[in-house]
Amino acid sequence: MTSRNTQLSMMPTVAERIIEHHYAHSVPSGKSHHVEIEEAVFVFAIPANPNIATFLLGANHNVWELSRMWAPDGHAVTLTAALSQAVAEFRQKEPDVVALVSYADPNQGHEGGIYRAASWVYTGQSKESRYYEDNDGQVVARRKFHSGNVYLTKSEIESYGYREIKRPGKHRFAKGLTKSSRAALLRRFA
Repeated sequence: MTSRNTQLSMMPTVAERIIEHHYAHSVPSGKSHHVEIEEAVFVFAIPANPNIATFLLGANHNVWELSRMWAPDGHAVTLTAALSQAVAEFRQKEPDVVALVSYADPNQGHEGGIYRAASWVYTGQSKESRYYEDNDGQVVARRKFHSGNVYLTKSEIESYGYREIKRPGKHRFAKGLTKSSRAALLRRFA
C-alpha cells in the first residue's frame, strides 16, 4: 500500500509539468512563483525586459510577467476562471506588484483569447522574432545560443547548420492590479 506522502512525492511539480507540456519546455530562471489552480498551472516571474513597466505605465513600477500558463484538455475549471484565481493567489505573495504583462504567441496558434475574456488590456504586438531552424525543421529560439557564458554570432550559429528565420511578434496583454495602473493602461492603450 502506498502512503499519501509517497503519492504526493510521485506527482510532478508545477515546474516539471510546464517543462513537459508548455511549448517553451522551460521555466524562467529568475525569481518566480508557481501557482496551481485545479489542473491548470501558472508561472509568474520578473520580466526579462527591464523597461516593460515604463512602456506599459509610463513610469518605472513593480510589474511582473505571467510567463507560463498551461492546462490539460478538459480541465475542471475554465481557464479564464483559473487565471483569475491564480492572479489573486499571486497578489497575496507579491502585494507590491501593480501590474502584470503576458504574451500570446501567434506562432503557436495563440491569439490571446483567454486574456481578452479575462479583461486584460491589449497593448500591441512585439517586433518580429528571430529563430533558427536546423536541417530537420526543428526551430529553436535565438536565446538558445545566448545564455550564460555562451554568445554565438549569427555566422557561428549558421556554421552549425542552422538558418535564421523570422516570425511574427507576440501579442502583449497587461492587467492593472491597482486603480492607478488600470487607469494608466487605459489611457495609453484604449
